Amino acid sequence: MPADDGQRLDGRVRANLLYDFYAPLLTQRQRDVYEMRYFSDLSLAEIAETLGVTRQAVHILVNRTAEKLFALEKDLGFAAQVERLENRIKELEAENYV
Repeated sequence: MPADDGQRLDGRVRANLLYDFYAPLLTQRQRDVYEMRYFSDLSLAEIAETLGVTRQAVHILVNRTAEKLFALEKDLGFAAQVERLENRIKELEAENYV
């Protein structure tokens, strides 16, 4: 897998994690489009047809939604905090089993 594909996959995994944290802060339309694209794996054309909009409109909304997820994490940092706590728990568990 080329590095570019690996980076895209990492970005998608990270965006999906952020979606778990911040979905309630998105509009219903943003949630619907994001879920159709990444959880139902629909193409831009399929989503556009379902919503009665252009593929370009869907593309823009998907990208803006992902950008909003990353901006929310930058501002609030919930996912990073949970990750730090999970790592600390693993460290403590490892110490207790030694």
